[in-house]
Amino acid sequence: MSEQRKSFRIKIIHESFGECLGQTRNLSATGVYVKHPRLSALPTGAVVYGQVQDLPTGAPRVRMEVVLVDAEGIGLRYL
Repeated sequence: MSEQRKSFRIKIIHESFGECLGQTRNLSATGVYVKHPRLSALPTGAVVYGQVQDLPTGAPRVRMEVVLVDAEGIGLRYL
């Protein structure tokens, strides 16, 4: 069960829409892909804040930059 939880719910915060709950995919040391169709309205270069949900202890809000946009969501780089 150690490698089963590859995907997390994540709250993305941006002034254009407020908050949006997406699903992480391809989490790495440098960034993460967040799946949610509403996020694809963000332009490349936009700065958002992300916070992983459902952890036993509260997760920090992380500042990230949009580096990829497609129909399903966005790729983010940690700042």
